[in-house]
Amino acid sequence: MPGESGVEVSYRRSLPLPPDEALAAVAAAAEQWGAAWEPWGEGGRLALPVTAGVRRGVLSGRIEARPLEAGCELVFHQRDARYRLNRSAVLILLFGALGAVAATLWPFFPQLLAVAPLAVVLALSAWFLVSARVRTSTPEDFFDLVEWKAAGESGGVP
Repeated sequence: MPGESGVEVSYRRSLPLPPDEALAAVAAAAEQWGAAWEPWGEGGRLALPVTAGVRRGVLSGRIEARPLEAGCELVFHQRDARYRLNRSAVLILLFGALGAVAATLWPFFPQLLAVAPLAVVLALSAWFLVSARVRTSTPEDFFDLVEWKAAGESGGVP
C-alpha cells in the first residue's frame, strides 16, 4: 500500500485561489468528508478516511498550499496508510465462491446436480450483495471535493 513501506506519496492539485482560500476549501471539504483537519502554518495535518474495494482505511499526512502565479497548488504528503479488511464482505464472497464452484462442477460430478440451483443463487447473491456496496474513495476524490468547494466559495460554477 502507498505510504506503508515508508515511502512518501504525494497528491497534487492546482487551484485558481490564493492559499488561504484554498485551505478554507480544504477545511470545508474535510468537514463534509468526515476527515480530521488540523490547520497549521501554510497548510495542516489531514487524516482522510478512504475505501478501496473491500478495504477501509485512513491516510494521514500533511497538506501544503504553495503559492503559484495564478493561484496555488495543494500538495498532500501521505505519511501513513492504515487499511482494514471488511471481513463480512470477504465471508460473503467466500460463500459465493463455494456456490460458483459447485455450480461449475456439477457436470463432472452428477451428485451435485441436486444443489446446482441453490449454488447458482448463492453465487449470484453473494456477488450482487458485495458488488452493490463496494465503494472507492481516494485522495483524488477528496481533491475533487476541495475543488468543488473552492468553486462554490469563489462564486464559480462547481
